[in-house]
Amino acid sequence: MIELFLMRHGIALDLGINGIFRDEDRPLSEVGRRKMQEAALGVRWLDPRLTLILTSPLLRCQETAEIVATTLGMQESVKTLDALAPGQGFLPHDGAVPRVIADLAASSFERALLVGHLPDLSELASWLLTGHRSLNVEFKRGTLCLIEVTSLPPRGPGRLRWALSPGQLRRLGQRH
Repeated sequence: MIELFLMRHGIALDLGINGIFRDEDRPLSEVGRRKMQEAALGVRWLDPRLTLILTSPLLRCQETAEIVATTLGMQESVKTLDALAPGQGFLPHDGAVPRVIADLAASSFERALLVGHLPDLSELASWLLTGHRSLNVEFKRGTLCLIEVTSLPPRGPGRLRWALSPGQLRRLGQRH
């Protein structure tokens, strides 16, 4: 069984703040960074035993992945995956799905965290669970879900094990 953890990036600065005018340059806000650090403690409490962390190349995802990786002691396991950048399209026969799946299939792992954006993560989750884009999976900033698949590419529908809001992750993190 292959476990894929999907996480949306934390709260980022809006365009125009601090002279930031390109979407790809938006960092996590101070509040977003603090909340993500608290949520990462919840991820650690879950003990996901990740072997790989893949992130969009955009700054806010890179920072989110770094916070989780640092909390889990996995700084060396973070890799950038261009197919996770926003607007790539997660249709099963074009766009990013084949690239994401191919990169995952070429990697040696049992449990991977993918840090990305909306609507792409929602479309990827739907595709992993149903084989098409029929579901509207909600990902608030910092949401984490676990989807199990039997193979890559999946030969059948995946299984949603759980989905946790950022607030739930932060509450779990208070248990450590």
